[in-house]
Amino acid sequence: MNELRFELNSDSDLPYSVAKLDLDRWHRILDEFEDASIFQTIPFCSVKAGFGAYEHLVLANDSGITAAVQVRIVPVSLSGNSITYVLSGPLCHRRNEGSPNWEAFRQALRALRTEYVVRRKTSLQINPLVTDDQRQACLPIFQGESYTYAPPKSSSRTIIVDLGHPLSDLRKGLDQKWRNCLNRAEKNDLKIAEGTDDTMFDLFLKMYREMLARKRLAEPGDIRSFRAMQAMLPERHKMNVIVVLDQGEPSAGAIISAIGRRGIYLFGATADRGMKNKASYLAQWRAVQWLKEMQCAEYDLHGVNPESNPGVYAFKAGLCGRNGKECEFIRYFEAHNGIRSRLVLAAANFANRQSKTLKNFYGKYRGFQG
Repeated sequence: MNELRFELNSDSDLPYSVAKLDLDRWHRILDEFEDASIFQTIPFCSVKAGFGAYEHLVLANDSGITAAVQVRIVPVSLSGNSITYVLSGPLCHRRNEGSPNWEAFRQALRALRTEYVVRRKTSLQINPLVTDDQRQACLPIFQGESYTYAPPKSSSRTIIVDLGHPLSDLRKGLDQKWRNCLNRAEKNDLKIAEGTDDTMFDLFLKMYREMLARKRLAEPGDIRSFRAMQAMLPERHKMNVIVVLDQGEPSAGAIISAIGRRGIYLFGATADRGMKNKASYLAQWRAVQWLKEMQCAEYDLHGVNPESNPGVYAFKAGLCGRNGKECEFIRYFEAHNGIRSRLVLAAANFANRQSKTLKNFYGKYRGFQG
């Protein structure tokens, strides 16, 4: 299971190996990359697609591993086809190297296309961890390796906070109103609880469900999935669950991941009482402190949309202040082995979008009925 056999083939300039690695071996490889994230962990794929539906492609040269990627393979019912998904990969930014190795990235794209489109005849969709400031570097690589750009139907904008400054400077860089709210929260005798065990998820879910009921939204399955992942993740890769308590009751919180150089804000929640005591500001400031402790260089606030969700946008923009930037992820890229493969992927994407729309509609309908 854990043996990597690198073979040079006529369709790829670097030898690559495909194997289903166990958790310890793959996560030690993740530790070698600055651009690793929770979305490339084995627990993420295991929960999302089942234990049999993922594998790993690794490239190497004489100096060691140069690029690595976890893929998820999903058979499409009745079609006889499968879709290979890559989320937040391939990884090509080695630890202690100043920038991504774009040549290794190109080789990984070629190897993925060779293995999954040419050899196995699947559709291939890649959602890379690439932002618009890297557009000039990466777009020609995808085009040169015969990938098609398929822009998302919805916004893929986010805000990334630069954590490369001392905490005192980061605090000065907060938006003035945001900093004032943080100052108020710190005077409200609130307590912070944090940790990685299941009891912290229980605390968080209590106010998360309260928030969803207030907003008349359905509970997303994602949060239950991430709770299941937590039990499987190695200790060093577990999410940190931060909960702010007001007289022992949860008021606000956040779930944060810190793998690689960029921390990720996965979930946030504010209970009814947290709307008054500004607890969410304290939760996010603790998240910034923790990510600094984990030696993360950036903090991805994981999506913003000023049109559809202006309140959340204002909160995240205030947290960023002068310390970062708003940017857009460049996604998606596809490769196919024929028109049938292209149609199968298009149908699957449409079905996924409709499923999310119906789930949100049902949540709002339940709220109105209640």
